[in-house]
This record gives sequence, structure tokens and C-alpha cells, in this order.
Amino acid sequence: MKFDIIIAGVGGQGVVLASRLLATAAMDAGYHVATAETIGMAQREGSVTSHVRIGEDVCGSLIPHGKADLLIGLEPAEAARNILFLGKDGNMLVNEHAIMPSTQGFDEYDPETILKFLKDSCPQTITADFTGLARDAGTYKAANVAMIAAAAGAGLLPFSEEYLWGVLEKMIPEKYREVNRRVFDNAIESVSGKSEKSGKEANEAK
Repeated sequence: MKFDIIIAGVGGQGVVLASRLLATAAMDAGYHVATAETIGMAQREGSVTSHVRIGEDVCGSLIPHGKADLLIGLEPAEAARNILFLGKDGNMLVNEHAIMPSTQGFDEYDPETILKFLKDSCPQTITADFTGLARDAGTYKAANVAMIAAAAGAGLLPFSEEYLWGVLEKMIPEKYREVNRRVFDNAIESVSGKSEKSGKEANEAK
């Protein structure tokens, strides 16, 4: 078995933490795991991409273009930037909450156009405002937790959500555990049934 995941976002969104949570959960589930990060500008809001490779047939820690089974985009433009990694039968989970580039004078970023491009490129794409979901549950900073929980809840991972929460429960300080549990549960509930719908729509489009 081999399962490759790309996690893309910007500095400050917790991309690397999300990849470590997924990798640790996969190892707890009995899988071999290799990870790597590629980091852009060494500042907040610079591009950050993590590669998580799960399975015994993994060769190297970086996922080749066109081979990822799942792309988790914590920010729409970063998902689009990394779509070349996604395999033709892969799935995408994308946060609708956009972070405007910090470059001064940049006024051409249209998140709606990017989200449409992503959905057109991959009919199996699931999108939601995971930052808003996390904020409503108590902390917008847990959008990364919401997204990996949603990936498990939508059946997009090769292991169950119980492994993910087991890792989170050990890593999160006790005073933050309750709010992260709310984020986790709400994210899973938000995608319930969406993976089947996306798959059906993809088949109908073929």
C-alpha cells in the first residue's frame, strides 16, 4: 500500500504541525511513513508545503508530480500552486478562507476564481471555510486540526479518525484539549456524506 498526501498553506497556518499529526497517526496505525517540507520565504505568510508518504512502497520523501492521492490546501492559492502534484484520481480538501499575499500592490487575487479552477480541475474537491468553522468552535488557530479531521471524516485517509484524535490528545496541552475536540468533531460532521457526493458527481462528469 502507498498513499501520498500534499499539505499546502502559508506560514502561520500550521502546515508542518498538520503533517506531523498525520504522520504520527499513520505510524500508530501501523504504517511506514516518510515526510519532507519545502518552505518558501522565511517569514509569516510565505508558502509552505509538506509531503507525507504512507506505506511500504515509498521511495524517497518527496512526492513526484502527478502522484499525490490527496491534496489538503489550507489556503486556496497554495492549493492551486501545488495542484501539479495531484494524481488524476486524487482528491482535494480546500479551505475557502483566503489569505491575501503580503506583497504590496498586489490586487489581483480573486479567491472565488481560484476555487472554481480547483473544482473544475478535480471534481472530487471538497471545500469549506475551515477557518470559520474552527473560529466558531472556539479558536481560528485550529483550522489545520479541522482540515485533517475533515479528511478523516470524509474517508480520504487510509486510517480512521480515532488514530488522529489519539495523537492530538497526547500533543495538545490539557487547557486547549476541549476546544480542539470541538473543532475536531465539528469538522467531521461538516463533511459527513460529502465524499460520496463528490465521488458521484465525478463519475457523472466522466
